[in-house]
Amino acid sequence: MIKENDYIKLGLKISVILVPVILICWIVFYPPKVDVSTFSWTQKASQNDWKVSLPEQEGFDQNTLIDLHNHVTSRKSKRIQSLLITRNDQLVFEQYYPVRSSIDGTPMPDPYPSAPDTYHQMRSVTKTITSTLIGNLLYKKEISDIDTPLFDYYANENILDLDKKKNIKLKHALDFNSGLDWKEWEERNSDAMNMWLSDDPYSYIFGKGVAYQPGEKFVYQGAMSVLLGGVIEKITGMDLRQYAETALFNPLEISNYDWFAHEVTGDYLGSSGLYLRSRDFAKLGQLYLNKGLWNGERIFSEQWAEESLKPKGKFWPEKTIEYGHNWWFPFITKDGEQLTIAGMRGAGGQEMFIIPDLELTFVITSGAYIDQDEDYPLELIVNYILPSIGIEHAQYQSKI
Repeated sequence: MIKENDYIKLGLKISVILVPVILICWIVFYPPKVDVSTFSWTQKASQNDWKVSLPEQEGFDQNTLIDLHNHVTSRKSKRIQSLLITRNDQLVFEQYYPVRSSIDGTPMPDPYPSAPDTYHQMRSVTKTITSTLIGNLLYKKEISDIDTPLFDYYANENILDLDKKKNIKLKHALDFNSGLDWKEWEERNSDAMNMWLSDDPYSYIFGKGVAYQPGEKFVYQGAMSVLLGGVIEKITGMDLRQYAETALFNPLEISNYDWFAHEVTGDYLGSSGLYLRSRDFAKLGQLYLNKGLWNGERIFSEQWAEESLKPKGKFWPEKTIEYGHNWWFPFITKDGEQLTIAGMRGAGGQEMFIIPDLELTFVITSGAYIDQDEDYPLELIVNYILPSIGIEHAQYQSKI
């Protein structure tokens, strides 16, 4: 027979298990209400490197931004770790979320928790930094134009099928339509991973064949960004990190950063490895909104800015998103008209989108290295950010 004390003990055990679960569920689905009057819209950082403005002074509805904050706070499965908004060259919204990254088995450091002075993995955003440095060298006339053959810079290397690669130009490397036989996505044994695990990433790339004619097909390939990084090093006589610091980071007052080097060669690769603070990530967007100017210093030409923000092609015929010069171009409409929006994107949810017509930059860093939802940042833009400045009924369409 079960005694009364046994029921009491069983009830206590169930309570010990259920009460924390109920509390967690309550916090997740019903987060604490935020008081707009005491909410800290931006945070203190060691560098006083952004002008700060209140949201309403830049045309934002505060309550909609609070709704955005509450939404992100409650959606921990999305692993958002920071969210920033700038408008009119002013930082208006800056929040950090203590959410752990998913573990993907790579050796890359993963600083935690996210904060104003904590840098974050940028992953493939590194590719757009490499592209930006090419723009800088064009402005300095160190490169004549992007029709320059890529492999002219590698004349002394042992390159497979060089005759078939002679027509690959810098523009093909920037737009990922070089024709190189390269499989980066949806491959268990991807070229991107094999390159990183190889003893020499450049030799690995040189040993790849050709699958298409240059310009024929758009295929995502970090190999091209690595080779562009090598071009920068050959022209400048500096390693990629040194030149990025000299030509880009120092003018933008980006000092708290890192670049994870290849573990065998020590090379800084143009495809991945960069770490930036979220505030500095936003500066890169503002630089393109400024069409290459930063505090009176020109980093690249207006023509480069304009050309970079034009889509060149697509990787997937069934998707709307386009690509070019290492920028992404999602399909968002406002009143039936397509909105000009461009983004730097890195795996795991590193996102920086600019909307030039609105003088707006939106930054997200995340730790969703295993379970990334690539549509989520764009849904936040149409559901919260655009409505917060009075643009209702914007739509994001991911597929044709």
